[in-house]
Amino acid sequence: MKPIDTKFLDGTRLLLALWVAVGHFYTYTGGKELISVPLISDILLSAGPAVDGFMIITGFLMMYHYLLKEKKEPPSDKTTIFKFWLKRLVRLYPIYFVAILAAFVLFKTNFQYVHSNYSFFTGKEASFGTTFNSAAIPGMSDLFSHLTFLHGLIPGQNTSLLGPAWSLSLEMQFYLVFPILFLIFFRNEALINKTLLLFTGASFVIGFLAPKLFGSWDSSGILADFGAPSLIVFKLHFFVLGMIMACVALKRASRFHLGMWILLVLPFQGRWTILVTIGIITLMFSDDVKRLVHPRVNSVLYIIKQCLSNKAAKIGADISYSLYLTHMIIIPIVVNAVISYTDLGVIQTAAVSLLAFLVINILVSLILFKVVEETGIKFGRVLIGKIFSKRTNEIPVKREV
Repeated sequence: MKPIDTKFLDGTRLLLALWVAVGHFYTYTGGKELISVPLISDILLSAGPAVDGFMIITGFLMMYHYLLKEKKEPPSDKTTIFKFWLKRLVRLYPIYFVAILAAFVLFKTNFQYVHSNYSFFTGKEASFGTTFNSAAIPGMSDLFSHLTFLHGLIPGQNTSLLGPAWSLSLEMQFYLVFPILFLIFFRNEALINKTLLLFTGASFVIGFLAPKLFGSWDSSGILADFGAPSLIVFKLHFFVLGMIMACVALKRASRFHLGMWILLVLPFQGRWTILVTIGIITLMFSDDVKRLVHPRVNSVLYIIKQCLSNKAAKIGADISYSLYLTHMIIIPIVVNAVISYTDLGVIQTAAVSLLAFLVINILVSLILFKVVEETGIKFGRVLIGKIFSKRTNEIPVKREV
């Protein structure tokens, strides 16, 4: 299989992380109560599509690398499956562990800051339904469930400690089932042709029913009230799209399956999710798109891909995970400091706070990437190498007679 150019995903991941971070900054400083900007306010208050974009990218990258390595690491081999799970854990856990502990230790302080900050900007008392909800202060059980990624399975705990962490539980659920889904639906082209359309339809139906059964941000469910879509059933169809895109890109599946996902699932998504999805698909398959559109459109797509693929974008991709996980820890502290140590108007305070927050969050993320994440990745490689080289040596060698 011939690898394709996926560098544009670097800048895309940074933009999605910034969308979530700035969106939360806007929300916790008053949102439209502070200032209402047509279109921009709606985009910032609707950061969910950015998380959907992350899930598409995750599904793509997992399938893409799984397919590229399948000759060296057979997907049906138990060693391959356990190695995949361990790789994902050691890749995500170091930064995650630091973020969860920091969020827990600083929660009471940040709780006070968030509520006083909101009052400063709006003149009103804050009322948050998820993180920093005065009726749901996290305790040791919340810490335990977050450290074990189980919080996404527990209503009331999935967003109790650190808002963005619900999506990490969801991501771990996907990693858990990914090797199994691969063997059931993606093992070879014949199997894909027989089952993938059914799988696409099933994932959409499950995703459509999930909010009704388990609740959503705005409403309770028949069976439970999760609030955040932290169960895999909510978002499986986005992971499936990424998996299909990888199969199409590596000629494992025909464009028919991608087209069917678009026809079956996309019309039922929100407008910003539709735009994010179309954007990722268009950039991924820009070589195919250029045959169908005006040359000027191709030029624009080329420029966008180049901007999302440069060295700055690579650095952005490196820090995007840390930025995504830590921004809600940093926002309350930075905003409160600006309020306390300056004598500016409300709008000026918000502007200075936003600039200071972005600079500090990026610097903290760079430090965490270098000190924690890279160290964790190196340790993970050594650990995985030792574990699986030992297992290989323990396999008895059959002697020829």
